[in-house]
Amino acid sequence: MDWIVENLLKERVEVLLTRGRGDDWKHTLRAVDYGRYLLKHEEGEEEIVIPALYLHDVGWSCVDFDDFTKASPDRKRDTPSLYMHMKYGAELASEILKDMGYESERADTIVSIIAVHDEPDKVFAMKNPSATLIVEADRLDRYGPESLNRFRAMFGEGYLNGDHWKKASKYLCEGIELWFRTKTAKTLAKKLARDMGLLI
Repeated sequence: MDWIVENLLKERVEVLLTRGRGDDWKHTLRAVDYGRYLLKHEEGEEEIVIPALYLHDVGWSCVDFDDFTKASPDRKRDTPSLYMHMKYGAELASEILKDMGYESERADTIVSIIAVHDEPDKVFAMKNPSATLIVEADRLDRYGPESLNRFRAMFGEGYLNGDHWKKASKYLCEGIELWFRTKTAKTLAKKLARDMGLLI
């Protein structure tokens, strides 16, 4: 991806992401790094994967996400704000990409992925290698030592203790099989899970 276009995109999204959930900006930067890593080893189009990863969570800046942050780990995927952030995120991404003069066919693909990016089954059903890498890069940031800081920033210190963490750990362990399709992402997810003490 052209570095001038990327820097313009970063400037646009940082403002929005700092209005979202705690750590959304840092999460996005890590997801972009994971996306670059996956692109080195798996099929995908950089001009779709990288912009989509910068834009995927901008919708959190438009919603009240209390229902999401307060829900138990196994219920977060059922919260209204989770679905609204994808809807608003797709709308914002469309506006931003149009303003930047981004190529329309790629922009349409990016927007369609953002609209469902937290529903992996829908993304995988697209049979689009770039879409798969976007989900995988986003989900990889749920693992590894940095993810613990992310969870604290979004949900508070108590999230990593007691029943909450027990449910979250189970959900994350199950996610290794559900959220990753490429060999590279599965291998990295398992390594990151071991690094955070989730797997032995």
